[in-house]
Amino acid sequence: MLRSCPKGETSGAAPLAPEEDRLLRAAFGRYGGEAAARVAAAAIVARHQQLGAGRWFVCDCRPDAPCPPVLVPVAQTHIRRHQDAHWPAHAEACDFFRDPAEQRDLLHTYTPAALERPLRLARAFDTAPVALEQTLRPISYGTNRPGLARLLVRLVTAAGFQHIPADWRPPLLVDQVKALWQAARRVELDPGVFLPAFLCTSPGRLPELVERIATVPASRFARNRPHGILIARLATLGAGVIEPVAGAPIPVRGRIAVFGERAEGETKTERSARAPYLAACLVGRAAADGPVEVLSAYAHPCAGAQHLMLVDSDLERRTFQQLRGLQSWLLRKRGIRVAVDKPLLDLGRPQDGDAASCRPPCLPDFVLRARPVPGDGRAVVIVETMGYADADYRERKRRTHQLMREALPRAPIVTHDFCGPAGESQDRRDERFRRELGLTITGPGLQAARQGTDAAMTA
Repeated sequence: MLRSCPKGETSGAAPLAPEEDRLLRAAFGRYGGEAAARVAAAAIVARHQQLGAGRWFVCDCRPDAPCPPVLVPVAQTHIRRHQDAHWPAHAEACDFFRDPAEQRDLLHTYTPAALERPLRLARAFDTAPVALEQTLRPISYGTNRPGLARLLVRLVTAAGFQHIPADWRPPLLVDQVKALWQAARRVELDPGVFLPAFLCTSPGRLPELVERIATVPASRFARNRPHGILIARLATLGAGVIEPVAGAPIPVRGRIAVFGERAEGETKTERSARAPYLAACLVGRAAADGPVEVLSAYAHPCAGAQHLMLVDSDLERRTFQQLRGLQSWLLRKRGIRVAVDKPLLDLGRPQDGDAASCRPPCLPDFVLRARPVPGDGRAVVIVETMGYADADYRERKRRTHQLMREALPRAPIVTHDFCGPAGESQDRRDERFRRELGLTITGPGLQAARQGTDAAMTA
């Protein structure tokens, strides 16, 4: 809830009326931008800006901070975020972490159209190169998807890793790597320069890629500096280094972006629990006269060291194992073929108006498609892993679940909860999840009929 306080102070803060808070969020929050709300909210901004010497709005999204994040009224029409050494940034989950225009830009990085844009992973050298900083940057669906992440998503999607058909058998790792190379044939690093010419999928052969980049004529790359891509499975990572599943650690000159369900407040233990990762690494020169080296990387959890499907977390791996068991059982016992998809691209329905696109990416954890199903069964089911109990996470899930219902209107949502009911064993939660999901697909009528037949046979 927002509060109003004298400009530049935190004392004397008074809560806004619920309707005022709602209108400010609908007008200026990341998921807002509604024209009618902006008109109504302007009157609220004007009134508070004219009280005494003027008042600011303080936000309660950072209870851990010495001072709260603030929003400053501007021109009696709108508000802007104010951040400096004294006033902190809003929490990532907060409505005011970014404005509607920024949210639209973020959403675009998760759309299929973003994968077709020309890659600009290693732009031409500047006259004054910027020093690369060895940092570990958490990435989530609440942050922009970086270029290396878009490349990795494009490759694994085209390779078919995110689709598990009913009769799926785990493919050999070598066959998955071949599929990556096949997908890479359609990817251009620069006009006329296709990815396979500068791709490496074995850390042990990284020196060969380095040599190719070091000796390629600069004229081969018209818009970017010469560069290539290393795709590797990682056992662990840290600032300035990635450690492949097999082989020696590899230094990284600059930033390593790593995906996690929650980018903010993540612990090293949580990050380690998501290993192994599949990573896309940019290889090139930081400066025109510098050595060829790994400049940056993006790492995303994968289903296993031998299974390169991308997942969001270790808990999603556990959900996937439950789905595989049910998938096999339904095929053997009921003759129902269930395909499991793990989407990586926004499924949200396009709508008219600017405000409609100010939303989170619509990315169900899993989408199940079954055939044939009984008349009261469901052919399409959304499965969501619920990995955290805190209110912010559950609110974010509530919002995205509504988007999923709009995108797949006939698909019910079945949740696999790792936090509730409280005091119950996870085995019991898993059993309840499998039963609910199975009944959703087969329909309660089929289950009741079979139970009746079993009872009659027993009598």
